[in-house]
Amino acid sequence: MNNILIAGGTGLIGKRLTTYLESTGNIVFILTRKPTAANHIFWNPSTHEIDVTKLGTITHLINLCGASLAGKRWSNEYKKELLDSRIQPAQFLLANIQHFPKLSHYITASGINCYPLNQAKVYTETDGFGTDFVSQLVKQWEETAELFSPHCIVSKIRISPVLDQQGGALQEIMKPIKAGFGAVLGNGKQAMPWIHYEDLARIFDFVIEKQLAGAYNALAATSTNKVFTEVCAASINKKIWLPNLPTFMVKLLFGEMSMLLLEGVQASHEKLTHAGFTFKHTELKEAISSLNKG
Repeated sequence: MNNILIAGGTGLIGKRLTTYLESTGNIVFILTRKPTAANHIFWNPSTHEIDVTKLGTITHLINLCGASLAGKRWSNEYKKELLDSRIQPAQFLLANIQHFPKLSHYITASGINCYPLNQAKVYTETDGFGTDFVSQLVKQWEETAELFSPHCIVSKIRISPVLDQQGGALQEIMKPIKAGFGAVLGNGKQAMPWIHYEDLARIFDFVIEKQLAGAYNALAATSTNKVFTEVCAASINKKIWLPNLPTFMVKLLFGEMSMLLLEGVQASHEKLTHAGFTFKHTELKEAISSLNKG
C-alpha cells in the first residue's frame, strides 16, 4: 500500500486520479490551499506555507500543478503565469524534501506538445524538444522535475488532450457543436492525439506499480482535427455543416494559442506498451460513446 500525495489534486484530472488510485488500494492525500476533507493537507506555494505533519508518511508525490494552456489568451503576463504555475510549486516541494523521508517516487504531469512542430514525424520519448513556446515550457517543467532525481525515482507523464465529459478539451470542443456551430479548424489535417481519462489514471497507477522512471507519452491514439470534430458531432447526432474555419480566422480568434489548434503532434506510446501497459480505449468513436453513456 502506498501513501500518495497529489499537488493539484483538486482539478478534474486530480479528482479522477484520486478516485482511481483509492480504488486500487492506495491512501491518497491532496495538497490544497483550502482544506475541507480529512485527506487534505494545507499548502500555499505562493506564501511558502505547508503543513508538514503528515508528510513523513508519503511514499509517492504526484505533481499536477499548472495553469491551463487554454485558460486565457497568451499575453506575456499569462505566459509567465503558465511557466510559474508549473515551476514554482515543484521548487517549493523540493525545498521541503527533508519532510519526505519515505519518498520513493516523484511523478510530474507534462505535455505531449513538447516535440518540434513537424507532423510528418512520429515522435518518441528519445526525441528532443521543439523551439516554440509550449515545447520550451514543457522542457523547463521537466527539468525542474529532474531536480528530484537525487532523492527518488522521477517520472514525467506527457499528457495529450484528455477525453472527459466533465471538462477539459472535449467539453470545449463539444460546446459549439452542441450549439450547431461546430467547424473543422484550418485544413483539418492537423494531428490530434487524445487519451480517455480512465486510461490516463491507469497510466499513473501503472508507473507507480512498475516503478518506472523517465518520460512517457500518454496518448491512446491520434486522430485528425476533421475526423475528431466529425466523430464528436456524430456522437450527439449532429452534423458539421459549416465550412472549415480558415487558418487566419483561428489565429485572429486565439492569437498565439492557435498553435495548439493548428499545429498537431504525432507521438508513439510504444514505450508504455512495451513496459506492459494495455490501453482500454483506443478507438475514438468508442471512447467518446463511453463518455456519453456515463
